[in-house]
Amino acid sequence: MRPVNRLPPEILSQIVRDVPDEDDEDARSIIPLTQVCRYWRDSIISTPEHWTLISNESRRLAALSLERAKAAPLKLTVFRVEEPYWLPDLLAPCIQNTEVLSVQRAWNIDLKKVLPNFPQSMPSLRSLTLQSDRDWDRSTDPFESFAPTLKYLALRNIPLYPSLCKIRTLTELSIFDYEFHLQLDTLLSFLEESYSLTRTTIKIRFIEPSLRISQRRGAIKNRLRYLQITCYDKTDGQALISNISLSKGATLAVSCRGIDDVLSSISTTHLSNLLSPTFMEYHTYRPTIQLRGPNGTASFNTYSRLDLPFVEFPRLPLTSIREFRLDNWRWESIYPPPGPEVFHHLSSFPALDTFTIRSDGDLSYVLSPLLSDPSTSPSLKTLGFWDCILTEEFMERLARFASDRKNTASAWLHRVVIVHWEGKFPSVTSIRELEEHVPVVDVLIAAVLPKDLT
Repeated sequence: MRPVNRLPPEILSQIVRDVPDEDDEDARSIIPLTQVCRYWRDSIISTPEHWTLISNESRRLAALSLERAKAAPLKLTVFRVEEPYWLPDLLAPCIQNTEVLSVQRAWNIDLKKVLPNFPQSMPSLRSLTLQSDRDWDRSTDPFESFAPTLKYLALRNIPLYPSLCKIRTLTELSIFDYEFHLQLDTLLSFLEESYSLTRTTIKIRFIEPSLRISQRRGAIKNRLRYLQITCYDKTDGQALISNISLSKGATLAVSCRGIDDVLSSISTTHLSNLLSPTFMEYHTYRPTIQLRGPNGTASFNTYSRLDLPFVEFPRLPLTSIREFRLDNWRWESIYPPPGPEVFHHLSSFPALDTFTIRSDGDLSYVLSPLLSDPSTSPSLKTLGFWDCILTEEFMERLARFASDRKNTASAWLHRVVIVHWEGKFPSVTSIRELEEHVPVVDVLIAAVLPKDLT
């Protein structure tokens, strides 16, 4: 008589679909649901779509899932293969139903033995992930023709073989290869001729410097909406970026060593496609510059010495930015650490409307130019803070700033942190004075406070 035993099958089916995590490789997480009651068991077992996650982690569970999945599309994960090979016998009757295939740690896997007649045996394959943590035999191309249904291809330490370069149906491509052996123009031609390709992530290092030299006279044209390039050699990054042109509205993400040199290879076309970004995000704990515009996004990430983007890279379109967020959590681990000189250059943002900062340091030091110079950023209307440490000096400056610019600017605090900062605590008077001018959203006390402050 319990209501849980009278759930409609559609509701119960939705519950079962929500239980497995995104990274689950088999159906073990839904087994307990079949033990709730007879009604749940019969309903769950009789729905083939619940049993489509198959892996070689457990032979018994794989056999049970394949039996219950019947003709439903399969998501197959293969890893840590050890002889004897039992998976081919189980898969033989239904291998043609595989839509998603992920092969992990492929260095010890003979694909022809584990997956007979691959890839022809999977005519419905739409997603393929191949990952090798060790050296992969690059001497021969182990692949043949793929089904036209293949849309997603991810390769990690697996070569981009000529057979893979013939695929023209992909919508998303991810390459991770520290020993990239193809010539740059071969990769460029592949990207240009893959007309359905919209997202590409490239993280490569050419095995020979001569391979990154292009014979083309101009950048390729494509339909990419998102391009991420990661290179540990700045010359590789320059070669890739300068030869791939993006259309308006696309996103460009760059992550390289020596990003100041890499940025010099980004053409004016790349930047103009952003069409005056309105938002800039600047992380100092994970050195990142991100510009977002109405028609595009550019994101730059560097692993080397961090310089101010609006000083070192004047070609970046900053004059129209209306919102700027600085996240300098753990900024002391970056060299050089950002200090007051950062905010001396806010005049580079004449249209700046909103400035927010997250900091676990002494804001009175970091923000002194901004709080003491009323001419800085004349359009500034909102000044916000996340996880900021309160000191007497900082609160006095902030209250004075809000009071002096009350007609043109506001200030607000999201989670004020009260801690023991160099033996200083804010007084009750300063806190009450701050509350008169600045909305405080939340307060976190992370210290043993003096009695008067308590």
